[in-house]
Parts: sequence; C-alpha cells; structure tokens
Amino acid sequence: MIRTSKELQTIFVIYLCLWVIINVQGSGVVQQYYVNSSVCKMPYVDPFTSDVMKEFEKHNLTFCTKDKDIVTSIYDFEKHQYRLHINEDVARSTLNTKRNATLECVYQEISRNNSAKLPDDSYIEFKDRRFVQDQLVPKNTEFMITKCYAKDFKNSSQLLQEDAMTFIPEMRTRTTVRTQPSVLIMGLDSISRINLRRSMPLVYNFVSRPGWYEMQGYNKIGDNTYPNLMAVLTGHSEKGAEAVCDVIKPGCLDSLPFIWKRFKSTGYMTAFAEDCQLINTFNYMKGGFIKQPTDYYLRPLLMAIESQFQVTNDYGFPFCVGRHHSFSYVWNFGKQFIDRFLGRSPMFGFLWSNSFTHDYYEGATALDDLFRKYLDSFEEAHLFEQSIVILMSDHGHRYNLLREAASGYFEERMPMMFIYIPPWFRRKHPALVENLEKNRNRLTSNYDIYMTLQHLLQLKSKSMDDFPDDLKAKQCPTCQSLFFEVPFNRTCQMAGIEEKWCCCQPTETIQVSPYVQTIALAMVERMNNHLKEHQLTGLCHNFSLKEVHKVDRKSILATGLEPADKDEHVYIIEFSTAPKKPKFEATARWNNRTNVLLDMDVDELSRLNSYKHDAKCINLKKAKKYCICTDSIDNDS
Repeated sequence: MIRTSKELQTIFVIYLCLWVIINVQGSGVVQQYYVNSSVCKMPYVDPFTSDVMKEFEKHNLTFCTKDKDIVTSIYDFEKHQYRLHINEDVARSTLNTKRNATLECVYQEISRNNSAKLPDDSYIEFKDRRFVQDQLVPKNTEFMITKCYAKDFKNSSQLLQEDAMTFIPEMRTRTTVRTQPSVLIMGLDSISRINLRRSMPLVYNFVSRPGWYEMQGYNKIGDNTYPNLMAVLTGHSEKGAEAVCDVIKPGCLDSLPFIWKRFKSTGYMTAFAEDCQLINTFNYMKGGFIKQPTDYYLRPLLMAIESQFQVTNDYGFPFCVGRHHSFSYVWNFGKQFIDRFLGRSPMFGFLWSNSFTHDYYEGATALDDLFRKYLDSFEEAHLFEQSIVILMSDHGHRYNLLREAASGYFEERMPMMFIYIPPWFRRKHPALVENLEKNRNRLTSNYDIYMTLQHLLQLKSKSMDDFPDDLKAKQCPTCQSLFFEVPFNRTCQMAGIEEKWCCCQPTETIQVSPYVQTIALAMVERMNNHLKEHQLTGLCHNFSLKEVHKVDRKSILATGLEPADKDEHVYIIEFSTAPKKPKFEATARWNNRTNVLLDMDVDELSRLNSYKHDAKCINLKKAKKYCICTDSIDNDS
C-alpha cells in the first residue's frame, strides 16, 4: 500500500506524540541525558533555570591600565634572539612636560634559583642593565622586569613605566616530528559545562565550531583541582600518588610520571604556566618541583612580580599584577610559545588560570570577551590548523549560589571538557576521530584524558593491549584512550569514578523518612571521631547537627548494580552543623535494618559554603574544608 505525503505526516505526528507521552516525566518535561545506558543515566542540566538566573549576575571586565607599552619585544629569526624595542612616541607626551628630559630604560633579569633548597619558591634577581633601541636580549634570558625613566637636566629621575616580559629562548636542539600533532591544554578553574554556557557564551560559541568535540559524559574523579589534574597529567589519584611518596616533601612530584616528561623525551618542546602563584596546583601545601618540570616554566616570574609589583585583588585572588591581569601573563606566555615553535617543532603546552574563576562564578562572565580574544589570536597564529587543543576544567563551582541550586550536585561534578582535532588529523585518522565522536556521550573521566595523551605518542596502536602497563593510568587500569570506542554500558567503577562523585545513577529525593535524622547524626558522629583519630581536636571544634536540608537516595551503586542487601542504600545528605553553620554534603551507604553507616570518608566531604575564614589555623589541605578552628570562634565573639 502506497501512502500519501499527508498520511505519512499524520503517522509521524502520532509517533512523535506517543514518544513524548512515554518519555515525559511528572514535571511535564522530556528528560534528556548526556549519557543514557542501562547502567549510566547522566541527566542533561538546563543552565538557565529560574532558581539560578534570578540571582545570576554578569560582571564587566575592569582593566589594569589604559597606557600603552613603552617597551615591547620582537623576535629576530635571523639572530634567533629577541630584541627590546622602545616605543619612544608613547613616552614623548611625558618627556615634553619636562625641560630637556631624556628617556632611559633598564632591565633586570629574573631566573629560577635552581640551587635553592626549594627552587619553586625562589628566584634570582640580577642587577639593572641599561639598554638601547632594539638591543638584543641575552640568549638564555627567560624573564625580565623593565623600567623606563624620564631624566631631566638635573639628573633626577621619574619612573614612567615598569613592566614584566617573558621570552622563549632556544633551550635545546629541536626535533621535527611530522606524524605527531602538537598539543595545547588550556584550563580554567571551576567551570562546569553548564556554567560555560551560562557565563561564557562567546567562548562557548568558539568551541561549538566544527572540529571541536565536547565530552558530555565527562565526570570528575576528585574533590578539588589537585586530584583532578593529577589524574589527567600523571594517571594517579591523590591517594595513589601518596602511596608512591609524600607529596608534601620536595622531590616527590619530580618522581611521578607527568605526561610532559614523555612528550619531552620524544622531541617535543614543553611549557607550563599557571597564575596566582600562592595557590598553584603543585605548590599549595605541596612540595613543588625541585627540577624545572618543563622547558619553559612561568612560575619564577610570577613569584617575582607578585612580590615587587602593585597587586590588586579581585574575585578572591591577584587580579591586576602591575599593568596586566594576572590571567594575561599566562596566556601571553602561551602565545609566545605558539609563535616560537608552531610549525618548527612539535610542542606540548599546559596553561592554567585560577584568577577569574576559582572562587566566584561571576568572574567567568567578566572573562568571556577577554578569553575569546585570546582564542581568536591563537587561531590567527594558525594553532588550530596543526594542533590538538583541549579546553578543560577541574570541576564546577563547589559552594555558594551554583552549588546550592537544584542542579548543584551535577554543577560541581561535571567540568567542561572540549577536544579540538585539526583537519589534517581528521583526514589521516578517520577511525580514531569516529571513535571520539561516539565517545562524546559515553561516560568518561580524567584518567581517559591521560590515556588519550599517551595515545598521541603512539598513534599506530590498534587497541589498549598495545600499551605497556607502565603507561596505563595507575588507579584505573580499565580506563582508555578516547580514540578507542568506550564501552556503551560503562559504569563509574570502570571509569575510576568513586561513588561520591558518580553522576550516573538517578537519585530519589526523600521528603519524610524515619531514618534521616539517625543517618545525619551518625555522619556527624563519624566527623567528630575523625577529628579525634587525626588528633585535630586541639585545633578544630567538635560538630553538632543543626539542620538537615536535603536527602537524596540512590538505589544503584557506581558498579551499576543494586546493593546485595535490599535494606542498603546510598544516601546523599546536605546538612549544617554548629558552631558557625558550615554546610556539608556527605555521601554514605546506610543499612536501614542494622542502622550501620558504611563507606563514609570524612576527607571526601563536600563543603557547600566558604571555609576561607574558618580554617586559618590548619595547614592540612583536606582538613581545611571541615575544620572549624576554635580560634575563629573566639575571634567572632
């Protein structure tokens, strides 16, 4: 029987209506999923819900200075050196106000102090040296501070401008690897895929272009920046790294298998830059690096300028350092690295920024236009024609407005992860890119990114069996490169994601339950026992339960299975305690028959409001989020 076009349209509408009826939930909204398998249902989250948008604020970018650069650098490709160019016209307006004044400029070289006991926390300042127009920069110079003065006929000086400069000098013999792509990882702290759409529409528009692949099933594996970046860069979890060595002690981090080591060993030039040196990922309550981790490393300059220049704080951290945003030192450094080596040598770069986004979601709204301009400048430098580029975050916001919203559980656990594949790679490796496309809506984790980076250095591999054990993610042997197809029915356990962080299983909100108060009291008791066991009671006040705010229950575990005991469930409870009303979220298994609390790790508690003013007495990073210092109570009173 042949059907008319009108009949076919009618049938289509009927089928569509039936599909909507079947899939509509009680709220009247069709439930969509980032990942939708029998063992993982990761729900789509609307960024623009009313509970967030009614309080959401957009900030404008404030600038650090309006004056123009007096000194700039130019790379001389014939000499293979930089030159210092003095823009005399910029200084002329000031010079004209002083009778017979002349311009005099000096530079002070800055370098890492590799002979210091803690090289990451030390730098060397050299003596001031005068320089003239287009003077060559000494070949091994990486950083300098420049100062230009107006000198009058009495030889008195007026400082016109002070600035900091970075250089990418020739460090070692370059190797050309034509079959392997350059790699640049760009990171913004505390940006979920949800908040990227909400706060940074210009950036989101850029990464929505062809060639970009958003990993919509990407789920973080740890609480804060350090564990999530360790998994990406070393394949280790936080506990796994601690089993190798004490990360607080200098030298420990040097012994771990950071991925940039392998890139360097295969001929890549390497670079690492992160702003806000006081909270740098591998230095904040960590031992830092004894040996410089990459060929080019920005930390020594940031140490110098944050101590010597005028620093203006905003969004909780150094915002303006001298004439520039703290953020811009990282991305200008990255741009120099690209300009020096793109097309001349394979390169691996890791650029990370905390300054705008670490503590305040509003910082992302102010950053949107500026960061988009950097992306555009990278495009003009032809980065995207030749390189694989990753735009990522460590986690979403972990406290305050976005975390306390109805979608806050997912907001915290689902950081942005975008991977760009250049046209030549798509043509040469279509099967690998097809797998990446399939994996966009599969459950993935930080460990998979680590294995993907490993894969880029051995593109002839046909399967994960071709990877020796020493190259695999240590804490997730079942994790894999995203250029191989990820199993459709993958569980959080298979991806190295612990129960607390797993977004796979739907939860049921419990309105009334005889167990809730009992479970919450047991959680608080566990917290107090933890203080005793770790000898923290002298510093930290004991907890007492004040209020239970929300209770969710899971019936399926991270393994994708139900608990063996039908009376056992996973509970996610939001509660506040006294004193000082800290708000926590705890995940634990509870048996309703035996009244036993299982699998609650106090160090993995989520703190839903800021602990900045509560935990100044303690230097244990994990304890800061739950320790209420007794002296902070005394100060309040």
